[in-house]
Amino acid sequence: MTSPWIRTVAGSAIPALKLFCLPHAGGNAGLYRGWREHLSQDIELNLICYPGRLERWQQPIPTSMPELVREVAQAIASRLDEPWAIFGHSMGAVVAHETVLALQKEGLPSPRLLAVSAREAPQFHQPGTLHHQDDKALCDELLRLDGTDPELLAVTEMRELILPTMRADYALIEQWQLSSTQPLSCPIAAFVGNEDPEFESQQAEGWARWTTSHFTLDRFRGGHFYFSGEPQPLISQLQARLRKTHA
Repeated sequence: MTSPWIRTVAGSAIPALKLFCLPHAGGNAGLYRGWREHLSQDIELNLICYPGRLERWQQPIPTSMPELVREVAQAIASRLDEPWAIFGHSMGAVVAHETVLALQKEGLPSPRLLAVSAREAPQFHQPGTLHHQDDKALCDELLRLDGTDPELLAVTEMRELILPTMRADYALIEQWQLSSTQPLSCPIAAFVGNEDPEFESQQAEGWARWTTSHFTLDRFRGGHFYFSGEPQPLISQLQARLRKTHA
């Protein structure tokens, strides 16, 4: 079964669990490059591919968070024949949470775990206006978060590729409103960098209120993109959290 929304990087032929991973605002599936070699072979890695980037760069980006969530949920819903989990980084954490809410509303199987990375809990979300600002403001934000090579942003052609996607994604997240206050039945695991400039520690701890199951918070050395250079520590802890949900 193929979908433009999902790129599967299989391990063993018959997975024990499907893991769906969602990128940050302006990001793409390349964020999870190298994850396959660190994951257990019985975990099937599924990368969510948003329009407007990589091989989908000519396709329009959804203009609202509900539209994006609806498309992601539909793509995932057709693949829930095995236990599953979902991991979202930054804006991807919001999309992941909203996707689980949407699937839960349809009575579909809950994930074994919702994993949220580098994102404050929904009650701390503040609307923003960065998507209305000029290109310099967008570049300054990318540099502040340390997620983009400054040399790329110095090249006009690269800025013209990077900034429209980032602006469109920031419009989604800055105008997003939580679709439901209903807590999830699945566990939530939060992962953050201890030098992330985006939020305070207690704002990550606030994810505890969004589950009727258990909550964990793990901190790692680094900033907003704490795992981009070396994903193994995060993946090891993520797999440990997954094992505990199955115990």
